Amino acid sequence: MGININSKILLSVASIAAAAALIVGATVAFFSDTETSTGNTFAAGELDLLVDSECHYYRVDTNPSPSPSPRLPGYVDVGCGNNGTWTESDLVPGVHKFFNFNDVKPGDRGEDTISLHVVDNDAWAWFSVTEEGDSDVTCTEPETESTDPQCVNASPGPSLTDGELQEALDFNVWLDQGVKPGFQGKSNDVGEGDNIFNQGDIQLATPGPIDDPSEQYNLWQILAGVRAGLNTACDGADDDPDGDGVTAGAVGLCQGLPDDGHLVGSTTYYFGVGWELPSDTGNEVQSDSFVADMEFKVEQYRNNPSPSPFPI
Repeated sequence: MGININSKILLSVASIAAAAALIVGATVAFFSDTETSTGNTFAAGELDLLVDSECHYYRVDTNPSPSPSPRLPGYVDVGCGNNGTWTESDLVPGVHKFFNFNDVKPGDRGEDTISLHVVDNDAWAWFSVTEEGDSDVTCTEPETESTDPQCVNASPGPSLTDGELQEALDFNVWLDQGVKPGFQGKSNDVGEGDNIFNQGDIQLATPGPIDDPSEQYNLWQILAGVRAGLNTACDGADDDPDGDGVTAGAVGLCQGLPDDGHLVGSTTYYFGVGWELPSDTGNEVQSDSFVADMEFKVEQYRNNPSPSPFPI
């Protein structure tokens, strides 16, 4: 009988404990807080160079129709055909040609405004011109009586020697920045990217022929030189003294012209390239051809303080 009594007591105690546990479990809550970070991601940035072009071809205006060029008095703009003009693009070899003319004559001249856009990120930039062909093509009858050393006194016909057109063509290059130093955009500077060398623009290369088979340029050195010449205007009058970005809610003077000459992301740069076959050029260039490749390269600016010369 004692065992039975103890068992009942134990069962009663267990029942009470179980009931108490249920009551406590149902009514007790602790302070808590949870913080969650989702979707942690690493994504590579972009460095994309886009190029656009606007081409003009001028001939002496001997006829009032079509109308004379407003940019170049005494000349008429006859256009560049289907070449030389396009909007921001990744260049396709053989498709995008800044110059593609097959009937150039003494007295003709032209201009191409090349715009560079580095999307989002800053970059170092290079530019090169590489000769791909310089040929006499044929010795025409007038050439055999000219100063052309390859054709003089020769019989008219095909020629495999170098031509004289490359040496006769004059090229000049300028920074088409407009009246205000730097690149604030056409809507903020009416002279910017206007396809003519005029007030405020800066000469980068004086008229002359392309002398070497390959000419390479570090654009940042050229732009740094431009900035150095504008330091008084840049550092004394604007809200963006290093030319690198936008501050105070407005694009300052010398935008896009930092001290070290790198290209500032999302800034549009305008370079004017003019050419002319002087009117005193003689028969020695008849039928000659000159072909060259133009190449632009960019490399990231961030974490790259010392860019190398023109990269291979």
